[in-house]
Amino acid sequence: MNEINPPWVQYPGYAPGDPFWRQSGEAWFHHVWLPSWNSQSPEEKEIYLQKHNAPEIWRSFYDDDFQEWLKSID
Repeated sequence: MNEINPPWVQYPGYAPGDPFWRQSGEAWFHHVWLPSWNSQSPEEKEIYLQKHNAPEIWRSFYDDDFQEWLKSID
């Protein structure tokens, strides 16, 4: 299986909270990106973030505490 580009590479210029992810990018994010991301172990995720030079804003977005908060308000 080919590796999927991370959001900051696939759609540069859009931060995690940008309205783009609720409009044009939502289908890709939920149906392509998240299944790939969620299938990885914590160790694989860290390697992936390093390999793709994840900007700090995206690293913060994938922080476990932030994700728990998102689930609580969804």
